[in-house]
Amino acid sequence: MDLKWLLVRRIALVALACLLVGSAVAVYTTGRAAMRENDELADLVSRQLELQLSRIDRATDIPDRFPDWDLVASLSLQPGQCIAFHRTDGTIGRSSCTGIDTSSISTPGWFLMLYEALTNGSQTSTRTIHRHGAAQGSVVVDYSAAATAARAWATVAPLIGFSAALVAVLCLVIYVVIDRALSPTREVLAGLNRLASGDLTFRLPSFRLAELNRISQVFNELSGALSKATAERTDLARRLVDTQEQERRHIARELHDEIAQKLSALSAHAACLRTNAQREAPLLAHEARDLEAMAASLMVSVRRTLTYLRPQEIDDLGLVQSLRDLVAEHNREADGRTTYSIETRGDVEHLRAETSAHVYRIIQEALTNASKHANARNVKVSLSQIAETGPETIRLSITDDGAGLDADILPAPHPGAGMIGMRERVVALSGTLAAGPLPSGGFELQVEFPTQDAR
Repeated sequence: MDLKWLLVRRIALVALACLLVGSAVAVYTTGRAAMRENDELADLVSRQLELQLSRIDRATDIPDRFPDWDLVASLSLQPGQCIAFHRTDGTIGRSSCTGIDTSSISTPGWFLMLYEALTNGSQTSTRTIHRHGAAQGSVVVDYSAAATAARAWATVAPLIGFSAALVAVLCLVIYVVIDRALSPTREVLAGLNRLASGDLTFRLPSFRLAELNRISQVFNELSGALSKATAERTDLARRLVDTQEQERRHIARELHDEIAQKLSALSAHAACLRTNAQREAPLLAHEARDLEAMAASLMVSVRRTLTYLRPQEIDDLGLVQSLRDLVAEHNREADGRTTYSIETRGDVEHLRAETSAHVYRIIQEALTNASKHANARNVKVSLSQIAETGPETIRLSITDDGAGLDADILPAPHPGAGMIGMRERVVALSGTLAAGPLPSGGFELQVEFPTQDAR
């Protein structure tokens, strides 16, 4: 939930709790006031009736006039208030009540039910009348629940209206104030999103609030540390992969200059030996042919190893021609089951030797994965130079129309060695790698890296 709405909701809940407490206090106060009025009236009437009994004892009053209700009739009862004299046998001797105007009562039914539940339906005061120590009856005063509920509602209703208006204004003011106070958090969230997307150059400004300003400082320090660590990691990856390519080039050169030449010489000697053996020692001709075939087989293995370590075409013919030869080789191996194609746009030829090797290896690994796992009819390689709004970049994409999803291609918690190798090379190029299924089916692997460090 949004922080502003969360605070507003909690404030509303607190205000509602305060309103309920205030309403309960108002109901309790109204009930206590009605009970006090009943007590006062009951005390007054009981004293008057006991005084009448004392006059009867002094023969200054007539017993048949007891209780003298004219005195009670002269008292001013509140609306809904009743007073009655109960004889000792439980019957009602006299009683008086003041009616209430039901049309003027606007108490809601739910409030009346709640009030009756809280007050047990009425407030009653009882006083016993004594004569010579013996009870002569009792005076009972009570209030109608509807009358006291109406009085309580008259107190609570304005409180509810005022509280609702106050809470609405308070929530509005708090929402506006908090919204303005927390407006910098939108910048913080935007910064976190940019940091998560890989933009390590973004920095947050200073804020007026101390807590947010501290967040800004920590964010900038973290972003700087990540930027430095990423730069060091990229540089290390570049050094490692470049060193690997240099070592491969060195091994390939050694194989070509030493082993391959010696194997060529060995093959020539074996051919001469076979020719001489056919004239002078026919029994040795078979062994000479085996030696010649073995030398030829070793030459094929060395050439395959040289091609894997460092395709000679990259140095001799350039990157584009090497990639075309690689695609042509996959087409020969596919024998029509899959069609491989390549498209280049822009100046992608004049890259550093190490960069060209990285691009070649990435495409080589991707085509190998596609041939093994995709079961596709078409595989397309696209290598282009992009100069849009930002700095010039090289964009590489390999798409196919096959099954696509495979644990050795998709980024996964435990990716295959091929994917790890491609990621290392992309990091060395200071680029980004994305791989995933296409909406129309198939699979795409896309790599982008800046050209400023690639030339």
